[in-house]
Amino acid sequence: MNYSTELPEDKVFVYTDKQRMEQVLGNLMINAKKNVSAKGILRLSLVQQDNMLHCSIYNQGACIPPEQLPKIWEKFYRDKNAKYSGSGLGLAIVAQILSMQNLEYGSENLSDGVRFFFSVPVIK
Repeated sequence: MNYSTELPEDKVFVYTDKQRMEQVLGNLMINAKKNVSAKGILRLSLVQQDNMLHCSIYNQGACIPPEQLPKIWEKFYRDKNAKYSGSGLGLAIVAQILSMQNLEYGSENLSDGVRFFFSVPVIK
């Protein structure tokens, strides 16, 4: 696995629950690590655009079947073909935390992997 980051050059400040946001990032990174291919790329990107900080975590590897994409945010949902164990709560916790803060989030298949994303307003 190859790990890369894309970070803003200057400091960016956001108003959010620090512990909960650490939990969101941790759960997304754990999920990405479980699903990245052996020699694939795992990339964390933080990009400021206008008044938003856009965070995305990409893992190169198998895509999620399109009909399953909305289901991955549900409690106890697990891919029956997954090669790892877990409770199926990680992404549901992410969804709950981000929803509680009224933050937009989602996931999408790319040509060679999956990208999870969310955005946080920037403090000026």
